[in-house]
Amino acid sequence: MSEEEIPAEVEAMDGVDSEEEMHNTERPARKSGTAKHKKGGRSGKPISELEIGSTVTATVKTTTSYGAFLDIGCQTDALLHISRMADDFVANVEDVVKAGEEVSVRIVSVDTEKNQVAVSMQSEEKEAENAARVAERRANSSRRKERPQRSGADQAAQAASLAKLSEGFDDSKFVEGEVVSTLDFGAFVRFDTSQLSETAEGEVDGLVHISALTEGRASSVSEFVSVGDKVQIRVRSIDVDGGRVSLSMITKEAEEKSAPPARKEGGGAGGKRGRSMFAPGEMGAEDWAESLKEFDDTQPV
Repeated sequence: MSEEEIPAEVEAMDGVDSEEEMHNTERPARKSGTAKHKKGGRSGKPISELEIGSTVTATVKTTTSYGAFLDIGCQTDALLHISRMADDFVANVEDVVKAGEEVSVRIVSVDTEKNQVAVSMQSEEKEAENAARVAERRANSSRRKERPQRSGADQAAQAASLAKLSEGFDDSKFVEGEVVSTLDFGAFVRFDTSQLSETAEGEVDGLVHISALTEGRASSVSEFVSVGDKVQIRVRSIDVDGGRVSLSMITKEAEEKSAPPARKEGGGAGGKRGRSMFAPGEMGAEDWAESLKEFDDTQPV
């Protein structure tokens, strides 16, 4: 099988920053010395004359696993990325376009320095939706950097607060907390332990797993909470040795109704000592506590 040839002008074209193109990371190697693709090596108008948002008629020159290169009448070909071929998911480029076909496309970006042009066959509404999703993802990523650093002394104080709180608390009582970090599997909420126990004092961070954000199914954490939000939470359980606090934004009664039947444990009369304090998956990733500490350590004082 011969090696697919990619124009030099589009070698660095990465398509769009969206989840749909994650399966398109493998590109065929480019042959070197392709003089016919060098800038100025062919006729056509300069890409600087192209207008973003305008619609042009193009001819499909070649297809690859990640998209198609189109002749739009310019000095360089345009890239139609697979993620921009339709509003719906496209698994195979040639299900949509084939070499030699004429298609109508919209100019979405022009890079005169790299001599690259990106085009789309998606609706303008879908393009706007994708752009909004990318912006939200970048914003959520930057919010994690806003969390203040906890020093070693703070971490020791939190451990002491957990130990005091574990001596007795009402697991059905709601108290106020503040969202300090969000991850794919849940949100970390900081709250004052004195709200739950007269003997406890100090602030601690606990995890509200995505399944404990609402009584219904939550498709994403960002639908319900954002960094800085004030929320009502209750403490479900505490693992002093592991430094873990399981929180919930659902009432205890509602949780008990929706919870699956408890599995019986062998040996004696049972009790909390006979089973894990946390249900499988309840705490998200197994290393979330370590990840949180590592996250704290990277923040500015």
